[in-house]
Amino acid sequence: MNIGGLFGALTPVFFVLALGYFAGKRNAFDTDQAAGLSKLALTFALPASLFVSMTDIPKDLLLQQGRLVLALILSHAGLFLLAWLLLRLVKSLSSTASIIYALMLATSATPVFGLAVLEPLLGSTSGGAVGLVALAINLTVPPAVILLEMDAAAKHQQSATDRSKPSAIVTGLNAGLKSPLLWGPILGITVVLLGLHLPLVVAGCFELIGSATSGVAVFAVGLILAAHAVRFSPTVLIGSFARVTIQSAVLFALLHFLHVVSPFAREALVCCSFPLATVVVLFAARYKAVESEAASMLLVSTLALVLTVPTILWLSH
Repeated sequence: MNIGGLFGALTPVFFVLALGYFAGKRNAFDTDQAAGLSKLALTFALPASLFVSMTDIPKDLLLQQGRLVLALILSHAGLFLLAWLLLRLVKSLSSTASIIYALMLATSATPVFGLAVLEPLLGSTSGGAVGLVALAINLTVPPAVILLEMDAAAKHQQSATDRSKPSAIVTGLNAGLKSPLLWGPILGITVVLLGLHLPLVVAGCFELIGSATSGVAVFAVGLILAAHAVRFSPTVLIGSFARVTIQSAVLFALLHFLHVVSPFAREALVCCSFPLATVVVLFAARYKAVESEAASMLLVSTLALVLTVPTILWLSH
């Protein structure tokens, strides 16, 4: 393990995170501005970066990733459904909390931290790995939205009789299908499979906006952390530990069971040890459940990067 390389990769991440946190504490950005930065990073910059990264993957190499994609879907969408079924049996958890905690276990902040952490450590293959993991994450969020909307409708039965309101299933599918984080990697894969060559000028256009991804996204996470009270309860500590370990263990087992041989496998394992997805904190605030716990887990699991990244890299060497 190259300690100097790891230090060099993580120090800028924590610096920008701290910068965003202190900016939030000083009220340099209001709620709408913070949301705007997140939207810039996750709706425009990151999809552009993932699109270009996917187009750089050789066609023959991309065609060999079927087993890895299956393993990623099972370790994301499959893990979410299994965790939700188990957590809903816990009497002390509300139905909404069980959905949010299951989503916390099954999705990571790979879109936020992936390129910033992995590219300095593992090089150019990181973009392809982040794209495939982002694809799996965006196949996991729609079922969570459907369940959250159904749960909200059950709590407000009068809403269920309002035929002008879209159904929970339609709401969830729209949330997934409209996400640029879904279509960015898919369009990149399509370009490669069709054998198209992306002109340098076009690639440069996407790379210019994509270059804003890491800094803006990490800064926005700092603003989110500054907006919530942080608690270090047993639930937060256990949940944070589960976030950075369970999904990596599940993917590791699937990679061996499915006999996956891929240059992206190692990066995908590291991605699964990243902090919980920021969308989990947003859903907790929107549906008024475990808000403080979700924000606290985001902080603890982010600080845990200094342990999880070198550990996974060492174990997967």
